[in-house]
Amino acid sequence: MATTDAETATTLLRNIKNVFRARFSWWIKRGSGIIFDWLHRVDTGGGIAVRDLEIASANRDKGIAYDPCPWSTLRESLGLIALRAEGFTFVDIGCGKGKVLLSAMVLPFSRIVGVEFSSYLTKVAERNVASVRLITRRCPHVQVICSDAVQYQIPEEPIIFFFANPFRYEIMEVVLDNIVRSYLKKPRPIFMMFYATSSIIPQISEFLSRKSGGRALLRGSSLLGLRSINIFELPQDQEHLH
Repeated sequence: MATTDAETATTLLRNIKNVFRARFSWWIKRGSGIIFDWLHRVDTGGGIAVRDLEIASANRDKGIAYDPCPWSTLRESLGLIALRAEGFTFVDIGCGKGKVLLSAMVLPFSRIVGVEFSSYLTKVAERNVASVRLITRRCPHVQVICSDAVQYQIPEEPIIFFFANPFRYEIMEVVLDNIVRSYLKKPRPIFMMFYATSSIIPQISEFLSRKSGGRALLRGSSLLGLRSINIFELPQDQEHLH
């Protein structure tokens, strides 16, 4: 009985530590976000009421609330697999207020695209891209598109896609199907970064492998703080598969 009580106490203590760790992490993230917005004269904070999002899409209820990523997320994700920005178009699917777009602007991408189905968030992202200060812009070609992700036309060029848990898996599958179809039609390097989507990564992995005929590769999987990052590649040619 004493052992059981000790195990119970240990479990309880572990749960309390996890709660405090999560709360502390949330406050650090919120505080750093406020400082970031003040310093750069932008608005990237979360907590927007659904009624204010101005969403016309039939998939309105399948989206997941906007939650800004830490500034370092994109650079750390690229570093995980030593992937360089040069020669790639960067596409943030479900870009929200565009914080990841801002972090992409300091890297030498060929161009940057944000796709967002909330017209309110799209307008905020456009303002942020236009007015951000105290960053070195290395990619001047930035576009924010107000569109449902399932209707977005996949560019026929090397692309790095970024997904920060923007919607339910049923929508994710449609978007990934569009990406793979475009890749099979015109093979070129395509990378897909999935941030904070650990619960659906097994489904994503199986779907990409099946739809691509086994070409899709898991290139990296890690934690950035408390959030997961998983990176898949659709290689340009068969040599990348060996």
